Amino acid sequence: MKIRNVPISWVIAAAGAAASIYLAVQLSGARAQLEQQRQARNADAARISQLEDELHARQATAHLPPPGPGAATPGPKPPPARESRAAANAGPESWMPPPAVERPGGFNNSPVARNSTRLQQEVRLRRFYADMPATLGLDAAQADKLFDLLADSEMSEINNMRGYVDDPAARASIEASAREQRNAAIESLLGPDKAAEFQSYEKSMPARMQVNRVGETMAAANVPLTDAQKTAMITAFVKEQDAGPPPQRPPGNSFDADYEMRYLDWQADYSRRVQASVEPLLNAEQVRQYRESVENQNARRERQRSRIDSRRNAPATP
Repeated sequence: MKIRNVPISWVIAAAGAAASIYLAVQLSGARAQLEQQRQARNADAARISQLEDELHARQATAHLPPPGPGAATPGPKPPPARESRAAANAGPESWMPPPAVERPGGFNNSPVARNSTRLQQEVRLRRFYADMPATLGLDAAQADKLFDLLADSEMSEINNMRGYVDDPAARASIEASAREQRNAAIESLLGPDKAAEFQSYEKSMPARMQVNRVGETMAAANVPLTDAQKTAMITAFVKEQDAGPPPQRPPGNSFDADYEMRYLDWQADYSRRVQASVEPLLNAEQVRQYRESVENQNARRERQRSRIDSRRNAPATP
């Protein structure tokens, strides 16, 4: 059987058509995913607004002071500075946002106050995990159920913590048990695959907060990060967090100059590793801004070293 020679122009045209079809399919899929994420964000924003309206109504009924703009909870006591830095730089393997602690006294045992606290918890969580539904690909119904679960878990933990204010070991045990039960409930709700994605997302929260801060700096300098840059930077930050966790703080709350210095050494090393991973993702002006920010951080660390040395070498008070 004879095979006629096919003109090369036909081959090129056919290949071009196939490539166009493939790109069209890919583009359609990307657009659908972006639209799903947009709808998830809009649905969550609407739910936050609805919850805030309900919260204000309940607080007015109970004669409670309404929260200020953007406030979500009465707010737990902020952790010590060392803990805040550690959480922002390298959260533990099963990192969770610190639960809001119910304020003592007054009306926190009344049904209205308990409902208000529950709503405050959910609003806070929705703000804290603002991009979580879109990142995990959850629809509005799934996101609502997950946020309900998270808020109920925190309320249960708060109730179980009562009576153990001066018992750190008991509180740690309650917290660990609450986390285990919460994670099991999330797996039951979302299935093992989506639950694992949530755990991964939650673990990345310190990195996401860092990237948000970098993004705010870049936006203020008129060189904003793209979504692709932010995603790649989160991956880089998480990688470096896993590669070298911070030193463990010794037990007790007393000042430990050696630990403070080790922590500053870890911070400096972590900063160098992150910088090496992040700079290739940025354009020239963004690199300049990033380096300027790193220089400011290094200067603050040196000032902190001087303060630690001064405190360590200060004469003991009688």
